Amino acid sequence: MGMGDAVEPVVIIGAGPAGLACAWRLAQLGISPLLLEKAAFPREKVCGDALSGKVLALVRKLGGEAALRQLFSHPEAQPAAVLALVDRRGRALRLEFPPQQGYPQGLLLRRYAFDAWLATQLPPTVRLRTGVAVKTLLRRGSVWQIELEGQPSIYAHFVVGAEGVASRVARWVEAYHGMGRPPTFPAVRGYIKAHSPLEALELYFVPPVLPGYFWAFPMGRWWNVGVGTSQQKARLPLRTLLRTRWPAVEGLAGHGIPVALQKRPLTAPGCALIGDAAALADPFTGEGIGNALLSGIRLAEALAAFPPSTWGTLDLATAYTHRLYKELSAELRMARWLYRLAAHAWAVEKLIGVARQHPGLVGWALHSYGVKKA
Repeated sequence: MGMGDAVEPVVIIGAGPAGLACAWRLAQLGISPLLLEKAAFPREKVCGDALSGKVLALVRKLGGEAALRQLFSHPEAQPAAVLALVDRRGRALRLEFPPQQGYPQGLLLRRYAFDAWLATQLPPTVRLRTGVAVKTLLRRGSVWQIELEGQPSIYAHFVVGAEGVASRVARWVEAYHGMGRPPTFPAVRGYIKAHSPLEALELYFVPPVLPGYFWAFPMGRWWNVGVGTSQQKARLPLRTLLRTRWPAVEGLAGHGIPVALQKRPLTAPGCALIGDAAALADPFTGEGIGNALLSGIRLAEALAAFPPSTWGTLDLATAYTHRLYKELSAELRMARWLYRLAAHAWAVEKLIGVARQHPGLVGWALHSYGVKKA
């Protein structure tokens, strides 16, 4: 580090939903973060392309009614209000999500479009740099040196890891705490031309992918189709299984989903993890955007509560990690229980049968996920 090198107060590595939400919230709290992204927007990401009610509520929290209205007005967006869980016998549990404050509690939007839209919402004090690839992270006292590929290094007091499952910041936090990698569930998604009407987002809980599932989400002239399963079944030929179910599938791409099967340290002195870098995806559904946004917001709020002069050595384990897991406790407890249950085809059948007969149980379960009643 040279004498003329400036030190950034906070650098966020990765401009996915978690990093964008963190930068947005920091700017609202009077902090001007530097946000680094290796690709230019719009860029493709492997995803189911479904935005939950939790995602929409957090967009409203960040940008108010105007942001939500703009998101629903996106030319590629399609409202989603019905989810169907289907067992191996073809029986379906149909879940309808009533509108809240005039908006559906679900939206379908290609991930590249959603991330690009989020980037357009950033306040002007967020300094977004795209086309920046991080090579290594070095700790020099209470300052981070972020070495870039083909560009000068950046120095920072606090670094936020928001770069997903392959996060370099996560490797640092894991080494600091002497822990291994989080469980990562394999998934493959593709697209097929819509050959019949599909009114609901459909999840098919069938062998051999249990406790995972196949999915089909209607997106106008196309369906987003995919399959995901547990880490223990990572050797399953997911691409072959997907092609067998939908022979006309195109654009297959795979991705690992780091899931929140247990609590993990998310911080070390001078750094913290959010989103997929923090392994916060739902173990049952694999959905990660909601908790990505929430973690970015909560980290920004925790960091802003301390004077910047302390950030170089600050460990936010209590202010961020403990509070985040406490906020997510009911949701993750339900998700982990459903994940264990879904490993057995007979249990899925029983669950769907009981839920069809007792709608009140469904309402209770959905409430744990933050789905609001009419």
